Amino acid sequence: VAIRPADVWLFRDGKPFTAGEDHIAESIFPPSPFTLQGAIRTKVLADKGINLFKFARQGNPDPEVGYGDNFGKLRLCGPLLMCRKDGGWERLIPMPADVVEVSDRYELLRPKSDLPFATNLPDGLQLLWAQTGERVAEVKGWLPESEWRRYLQGQAPEQVVASDKLFTFEPRSGIAIEPSKGTTEEAMLYQARFVRLEGGTALWAEINGVSLSEKGLLRFGGEGRAAIYEALQEPLPPLSQFNVARDATRFKVVLITPAWFSGGWQPKDGDWSRFFNGIPVRLVGAAIPRPLLLGGFDVAKGIPKPIRAFVPPGTVCFFEADKPVPFASAFAFTETPEEVRQQNGNANAWAQIGLGTALVGIWQ
Repeated sequence: VAIRPADVWLFRDGKPFTAGEDHIAESIFPPSPFTLQGAIRTKVLADKGINLFKFARQGNPDPEVGYGDNFGKLRLCGPLLMCRKDGGWERLIPMPADVVEVSDRYELLRPKSDLPFATNLPDGLQLLWAQTGERVAEVKGWLPESEWRRYLQGQAPEQVVASDKLFTFEPRSGIAIEPSKGTTEEAMLYQARFVRLEGGTALWAEINGVSLSEKGLLRFGGEGRAAIYEALQEPLPPLSQFNVARDATRFKVVLITPAWFSGGWQPKDGDWSRFFNGIPVRLVGAAIPRPLLLGGFDVAKGIPKPIRAFVPPGTVCFFEADKPVPFASAFAFTETPEEVRQQNGNANAWAQIGLGTALVGIWQ
C-alpha cells in the first residue's frame, strides 16, 4: 500500500514530554513499525464495528490482530519512504552508515585488519576504513531503490536523494488543555515538529494476514492525524529480491527498520548464528549511528510503555563465515525482549510487525 497524509503528521520520539516542563516535542521520520501496526490494528477493529475502548480494557485477543504484543495473524513490512519516478514509485532507505563522501564522489567503508596502529576495539572487530587518503565526510540523505543493487554488490552509490526533496519538519506551537475542564492551562506552551511530505512522496508498506479494504483512512501518529492508504495497482518487488549475498562467506547486513538486541547493539551472548539458520558467523565490523529511543503509550493500561534503545536504520554489520550462508527470503535481524516473548510465546513477535527488516549485500 501507499500511505499519504491528509494534512501533516506528528511522530513523537520515545522521550517523555510534558507541556510546561519541556518546550519542544521532537519527531522522528519515517515512523517506526510500532506506529504502523497500531494504525492498521485500529483500522481492522474499527471496520469490524468493535468498540475500541471495551477491547482495550477486556484484553480478549482478536483472531486477526491479537492483543497487546500478541499480533495474531498480522504481518507487516515497512514503513519505508517512496517517491514518484517515471510514472511509478521508487522506495528509499536511510543512508547506510558505511557510505561516506570524498570530494565529489561517494566511497564505502570496509573492515581493515592490517592497520599500522593499534585500536581498543573488542577482539575480532576491525576498524572500518575508506580506501582513500582524502578526507571523508558523513553522508546525509536517502538511498533510492535504483541504487540498492549496486550498493549491495559492493560498489559505492552514484546518487543520493536529499531529505528536503522528500519532506520537511514544520514547527507548530500549542498550549496544554485541562482535560476535566476543556480549557487552556496557563504557562503550558510547547512546540511540536510536524512532518509535511513533499508532492509525489508517500510511505510504502506490505500488510498481510488481515482483512483490509483496498483503500481508506487511518488514524496515524500523534494527535490522531489522518492518513489515506491505497493498495498499489502494481506491487513493488519484494525486498528479498535485492539480497545479492546468496551463499556468501563474506557479507554485510543493512538495517532498513529499527532493531532491538538483548545486549544493546548486539545479542547479549554474542551469538549471531541465530539469525543465520545456526551457521556460525563472525562479526568483523559495524557502522552504527546513535541509538533510536522508542516507547509509546499503553492504551489498555493507561501508562507509557518502557522506553528502549533501538539500533537505528542505516546500521551496517559486516560478517564472515567458514561456509556459505543462504539468504533466500526476507531477512529479520532483531530480537524480541524476554517479557514480550513470555506474554505471547512468540520469539519473533517484533520481527512479525517489521522490526529488524534488512537487506544483505557483499563486501570486498
